[in-house]
This record gives sequence, C-alpha cells and structure tokens, in this order.
Amino acid sequence: MTEEHCACGHHHEHGHEHHTHTPVELAGLRQQQKSLGTLQANMRKIQALHDKIDAVLAKVDQQNVGYILTQKKTLKELKKLADSALGNGKEPLFAKLYAVEQDYIRTIDDLMHHAQILKRAGQGSVTPEVLTNMEKSLADAGTLE
Repeated sequence: MTEEHCACGHHHEHGHEHHTHTPVELAGLRQQQKSLGTLQANMRKIQALHDKIDAVLAKVDQQNVGYILTQKKTLKELKKLADSALGNGKEPLFAKLYAVEQDYIRTIDDLMHHAQILKRAGQGSVTPEVLTNMEKSLADAGTLE
C-alpha cells in the first residue's frame, strides 16, 4: 500500500477511501494562503520602511543628528502598518514578529527623542549622558537587523 501526501499535508492511502477536501476545508486553506500572502506583502512594506529609516541612520552623526527627525512620518507609518499587519500582536502567529517591530520602533523613538534634545540644545548644552544614551540607541538600532 503506497502512501501519498497532498499539498495540504494530509496522508492519503491508495486502496482506501480517497479523502477529498470539503468546501469548508478548501475555503480555510484558501483563506490561510490569502492571509499569508497579505502578511508577506505587509512584511515587505515594513522592511521598506526600515530600509528608509536605516538609510538615514547611517548618515546621522553628531554634526547632523537632527537628520533622523526627517523620518518622523516614516516611523508613524511603520507603527500603523505594524499594528494593522500584525494584529497588534494579539494573533499568536504574529506575536513574535510584532514584539520585534515594537523593539525597533521603540529604539527609533528613543533616537528621535535624543535628537530632539540635541537639536533644542543647539549642540551647545548636550550632556555626556545624552550622547551616551544616543550612542546606545544607535548601537541597538544597528543590532536589530
């Protein structure tokens, strides 16, 4: 008796009654495929927003730290997309992805916060502590690849 697998992973044995998917099962499989397709498309969009922010981060140094603030809108877009695409982390399937996104978003938020302080201080009264925090955030952003 030979055993075969169909695309859905069910076992089918020759010689016994042949299992065909019920319309409900087929609809479920199609829905899963659609959800996965949507997730993949959204993850590509999320990655594109990361790339946009990361490209600016690469150009940020102490002289032009305010440059990261040009990405406020991108970050806002990323927050919205992460929430909608990953179901606010409530979907068990997406919980891990969502947590990673939240870390990234928090790090960039931190950086923007420090950049704002530096900008406001006009580079004049920046405490070493602010610079240390900023370097830590930059390092974190670099490790989130």
